[in-house]
Amino acid sequence: MYNGVYPAYIKPYIPAKQNVQRKQEEQQGQQGASANQEDLQNKSNAQNTYRTSSYQLPGYNGFRAQIQQSKQPQKAPNAQNINVSQIITDFRSTANAVGAPKEITDEVFAYLDLIQAQSVKEAPNKKIIQSNLKNASQVLDAYISKTLQTQSTVVENWVDALFLQNIDYKADPNAINKDFKLNFENESVAEEEKTSAPVENERNITVEAKAAEKSKRNYVPEDEKMRALFVNAKHSVKEKDTKTALISLKRALNYAEETEDVQMQSMIYYETADLYNKNGHYAQALKGYKIAADLTSDENLIATSYMKTGKIYDDAGLIEPAKKHWLSAIGYAGESDNLPIQVKALNHLAKVQSEIYDKKTAYTFVNLANSLAEETKNDKIKGYSYKNSSRVSEYLDDNAKALQYLKASTKAYTKVQDNKNVIDNFISAADIMANVGNSQKARALLNKAFMTAIDCDNKEALNIISNKIAVLEAA
Repeated sequence: MYNGVYPAYIKPYIPAKQNVQRKQEEQQGQQGASANQEDLQNKSNAQNTYRTSSYQLPGYNGFRAQIQQSKQPQKAPNAQNINVSQIITDFRSTANAVGAPKEITDEVFAYLDLIQAQSVKEAPNKKIIQSNLKNASQVLDAYISKTLQTQSTVVENWVDALFLQNIDYKADPNAINKDFKLNFENESVAEEEKTSAPVENERNITVEAKAAEKSKRNYVPEDEKMRALFVNAKHSVKEKDTKTALISLKRALNYAEETEDVQMQSMIYYETADLYNKNGHYAQALKGYKIAADLTSDENLIATSYMKTGKIYDDAGLIEPAKKHWLSAIGYAGESDNLPIQVKALNHLAKVQSEIYDKKTAYTFVNLANSLAEETKNDKIKGYSYKNSSRVSEYLDDNAKALQYLKASTKAYTKVQDNKNVIDNFISAADIMANVGNSQKARALLNKAFMTAIDCDNKEALNIISNKIAVLEAA
């Protein structure tokens, strides 16, 4: 299936490697990212969802007033539709790719035929199409679970993710993009692609192309002066000397432009944006991240730029542009098999949905994030994802799930001896127990946190835990 996106590796329908698309999807909030933050207010979509935050971008109060004055909701101008024909095509490819027997594919295709019949009607019934998509996904997941001897909901998760996007339920065969096919990476699919039509063979990535792709994502300039200028700039940034760092980055950028090294230009713009971001100059940071993403062909750099742009908007209380950038980050990270970025973006999406109490959507993102975290085989990432899931559950007043996620997170962090996060998890679990009136269990969890803090000599944590124990005993 798609490279490393979601448990089914299914990539959101976001075209990659198209600067025009990136520019379009950023018009909503990012056209105005300049030194004058007032442009952000004037050029952003007035219908963006907002919430209060601990700090606000300059001009945010005016932007919020603009939202409140708007009387009629407007559809996001750059929202991208996915045609149902695309989904049907992808679903058929999935059933074939997993090697399902005829009785399974016949059942799945029967549901897809019902969807096809409904989609060609003048006014397709959305509920019927969605219901049959769910039915087909459950049949295929049941086969995958039986084959792998482990519970699988990968196809159903994909369908749930699709429902979060804009679907055109009126069939249009011309809207099918073959680049959006599902791709189970196994030998049977490889053999199928070898025998497919010539136009398919032309899209096969050669060994040389893969090597070039890897080189692109680990770019080191051949020009010695360029390398020296960039290393010097990075060193200045690490030294936290902002003025010297900006001068060094500007000097490096000038030379990169002089030598027409576009990849270095994008990297320098990204580093400059990071510096502005860390120093609270968010308008300049937004502008830098945008230029970096537009210049580069490195999907990792694009994805990371989108991630940080989304975080700026999120912290400012602007949910919709934040979500758009995180969804884009997922798509580009999928192009480069960057699972950690996808896990992080999905956790961010789950958090903002919980904050507006959209429980169903929040848990959809939670499940996707955790499934993908498991795919990484990286306990640090798994610990991070489950910990964030617990926060989502706690926000949704789902204490039982929050404790389950904390347990899974603690197990993962313990494997990598991340004592700080283990302590944090014990404290969080104790707080939940105290809030529900189980002081005995809360004290036991605080004792575990205390012993862990002693083992790693974490004096700061010991003080926090001691205060919590005192409060608990005084209650």
